[in-house]
Amino acid sequence: MSENKAQNEECKILKLALDNRQIAVAVLGQALMDEGGIGSQSITIYYTNKDEAMHLWRIANSLGYANPFGKKKHRNHLHYGFSIKASKRKELYDQIGPLPNVVKEKVFRHLASRQQGPINKKGVSKSLILQSIKNEPKTVLDLMLEVNLGASTTRRYLNSLKLEGLAMIEGRYKHAFQKSRRTSYLWKAT
Repeated sequence: MSENKAQNEECKILKLALDNRQIAVAVLGQALMDEGGIGSQSITIYYTNKDEAMHLWRIANSLGYANPFGKKKHRNHLHYGFSIKASKRKELYDQIGPLPNVVKEKVFRHLASRQQGPINKKGVSKSLILQSIKNEPKTVLDLMLEVNLGASTTRRYLNSLKLEGLAMIEGRYKHAFQKSRRTSYLWKAT
């Protein structure tokens, strides 16, 4: 296939997505399932190919879902893409959820349902976390889903419990959804 013909085919997909909201949502949903990063704090789509990433950003931006297009260094190359606006996660989830990947589904549903501001009275969430890790060691991801908190708030409570001598890191969960150091720690009560 010639390069011009391939570019015209790509333009047809983009044109269809920009002209039809359902197609745009379907394309964005497939990109999330294929290359999307549904993490403990954000939903991102990054590609090594800048043109492909820009193509998807234009679709997501036309829906009002995309944060600004950007790039990030990954090992020895760049990735291009964007994140989904926090205020639009629920709307997007309502249109494409549930996802076939069980773990991505749980995290996406959690991020989509999160309310801004405190959910529990002061001290209740920290107590719930401590009670939970008394039963069995858990990761930040497990706890944030269980107690309905954000990842940074969950980590803050765990670190506070650690400073109080009530919690400690037992090791790493080798099958963690995200392999990053902070989310794969297993926390337990002391």
